[in-house]
Amino acid sequence: METIPKADCEKIGYFRKTHGVHGDVVLEFEPQFEYSIEATDHFFVELDGLLVPFYISDSGFRFTTAKSAIVTFDWVDSEKYAKRLVGCSVYLFKNEIIDEPEENELMLEAYLLVDEELGEIGMINQVDDYSGNVVLTVSYRGNEILIPYNEEIVVAIDETLKTITLNLPEGILED
Repeated sequence: METIPKADCEKIGYFRKTHGVHGDVVLEFEPQFEYSIEATDHFFVELDGLLVPFYISDSGFRFTTAKSAIVTFDWVDSEKYAKRLVGCSVYLFKNEIIDEPEENELMLEAYLLVDEELGEIGMINQVDDYSGNVVLTVSYRGNEILIPYNEEIVVAIDETLKTITLNLPEGILED
């Protein structure tokens, strides 16, 4: 039986505690590994000095904060089994690590936000990322409003004029 060489892997976090009674565990991870964790279907868990593969069950993963997630594994179906994983280090192969994509959204600060139907809305004062949910803070009629940013609502971005045109959802600008 071949073992997984630790030199080929990178530690991404550890299991902090169990969650519930059905074998779920809470993974604490370093924020730079968020995209890698989201894309994988397995983790290597260090048990007795060896890296053991554990496969994530379908819809068995959800982020709870920017540094933690609840994970459900195939074949781990009891709190007793999950308790064995608490405190164990978690790894991925180095070639599975995804570099964070460039934060193009963050470059939208000081852009003029334009709605496809309403026209000019206001300047984007701030861009925040809440666990993968990008929110634009915009000055609109003397108030600051928060607009959820999603690539599906982008109509155009003009880097020369520093404008972004969106197709805003109905009711988002209503008082």
